[in-house]
Amino acid sequence: MQYQNQERPTGSLVQLNEALELQVIEMAPNGSKKIQVRKKTWKPKTRTGCVTCRIRRVKCDEAKPACDRCSSTGRRCDGYATPTPPLSHQVALPHQRSPLFVAPSEFQLGSIDEQQAFFFYRQHSAFELSGFFDSSFWQFEVLQAAHSNPAVRHAVVALAAMHRVFVVSHMPVVPDDASDKQLRFALQQCNRSIQEVIKSPARKTIADKINMMTCCILFDCLACIQGHQSIAFDHLRSGLKILKEVDDELAAGIQDGTAHPVSLSSLRTMFVDMDTQVRGVMSDDDLVSWEPQPKRDPIVHQTAFVAFSQAHSYLEAIFNDLLAFVQDMDVRPPTSDTQVQAARVEFRRLQSQYEAGNRLLEEFLSLHPATVSTESRIGVGLIQTQVRILLIAQKYCEERKEIDWDILEPEFQEILSLACELLGADPNCTLSSGAVPEEYYNFPADRASTLPTMFARPVFSSGSKLLSGLWLASTRSRNPTMRRKAIGLMLEYPRREGVWDSILAGRIAWELNMFEESALNGDLCEFPEQSARNFPQTSNIPECNRVRDVLITYTGLRRADVEFRSKKQYEEGERGILRRFAW
Repeated sequence: MQYQNQERPTGSLVQLNEALELQVIEMAPNGSKKIQVRKKTWKPKTRTGCVTCRIRRVKCDEAKPACDRCSSTGRRCDGYATPTPPLSHQVALPHQRSPLFVAPSEFQLGSIDEQQAFFFYRQHSAFELSGFFDSSFWQFEVLQAAHSNPAVRHAVVALAAMHRVFVVSHMPVVPDDASDKQLRFALQQCNRSIQEVIKSPARKTIADKINMMTCCILFDCLACIQGHQSIAFDHLRSGLKILKEVDDELAAGIQDGTAHPVSLSSLRTMFVDMDTQVRGVMSDDDLVSWEPQPKRDPIVHQTAFVAFSQAHSYLEAIFNDLLAFVQDMDVRPPTSDTQVQAARVEFRRLQSQYEAGNRLLEEFLSLHPATVSTESRIGVGLIQTQVRILLIAQKYCEERKEIDWDILEPEFQEILSLACELLGADPNCTLSSGAVPEEYYNFPADRASTLPTMFARPVFSSGSKLLSGLWLASTRSRNPTMRRKAIGLMLEYPRREGVWDSILAGRIAWELNMFEESALNGDLCEFPEQSARNFPQTSNIPECNRVRDVLITYTGLRRADVEFRSKKQYEEGERGILRRFAW
């Protein structure tokens, strides 16, 4: 998926206050647009699972006295009593153990709202933001920084309050509703954080810049959870610039002996992962003008993994480095023999490191099979599968051959199987016959409260690689059944993973599929009427009909124009078909 962004703020931290003030807006109601809600055709969900699994909306194995699904992921199984329905502003989340952090007695929060938000972060947000793996940054370091720095503290409170609104709204983004008290509170806390940053000394130490980078990450997540992708890009850009400043200072021998709870290594890992996310949803033109890739910590060969977190970090670093390499080859292909040889050497290095990591992981799992949760195993499996896809695809490019996507069907099938297991979804799930994309969350944001809570609870994490895998399967698989299954999972189980939005990605992938299956001699066809879009699915699609480009131009905070171009249209420089999306 490629994004082209317009109308961005400049991105400097001093100007973030102005950018964030734009986030409380009133959206004009559209009374003429009818809300369409998809009728489920799947099997009814079981009502006999444990309380925790029912709250999480995952399939329970119903083992007694505690189910294995909860026990294997480190959660407390709350038994099989019927839970009391949550109130409109109570949060129905599984019980989580608190991070190993106890606020000192002098750590005072200004109001009951701040105390509740901070508690919510410790109990829930820290874990959900971490994704499927433990995260020192989210579960420990940010909390310690919040104790010592008011800018970080207000940003944490803002993110927690926003996350709570997100959870109870049952929407894939937080609605822009100026009358929502919790939303106003979150934005007020965000503005207080920005004011604290502005008050900091003009000549900033490395410790000051670490606080600023931490705030940039928190602001980025605040924008992502609201669906304001273009603003999220600006926060990330600010953080990347500050990280480069710090790296330049360290290279010049400037040191700062001030101890800081957030390590530069943790920040670098976060920025590398977020930068990889953003590059995956940018157009080639935007990539050229984007910030240089952040400096990466070296991927260290190990004699053995002593903890599963090491295996995850190692393989995720391989994924990020490989994806960055592939993206760079697309934007700046080698033009000389020397550059071609250097690219081959780098590709072989990444391939060798991946193979070494796989061997080390197999050795670890053979020795410590009971120490790894099911979710963590699946999460690493998703990373491994996507790395294999990238390696195979890049191998074709290196040999200057057209990629044979059919040989990757086992990898796409594995992504879908892992995703179903992780989400607790029906393995036979797919799009309903006759359904159209507009039936999913396609209505004005100010009418969001009228949506029945029929979809799974929305989830937000800073990144987990689940959505990138489903996007690959939904757009690259040559099997229409598998494509529809991937799209169904993105739409039925709303998730936000950083800038990735499962609802937007699912609807774009659905349109892409319909265009490909109805194209004529490389020309994508318009759909003048909704009924004309219900055509039989087919796998016999000529290559010239395949969509080569998905170019997204943001036209507002939650609006975008999406242009689809077939391979033929791309090669001949023709315009494609334009669709407008709002979320």
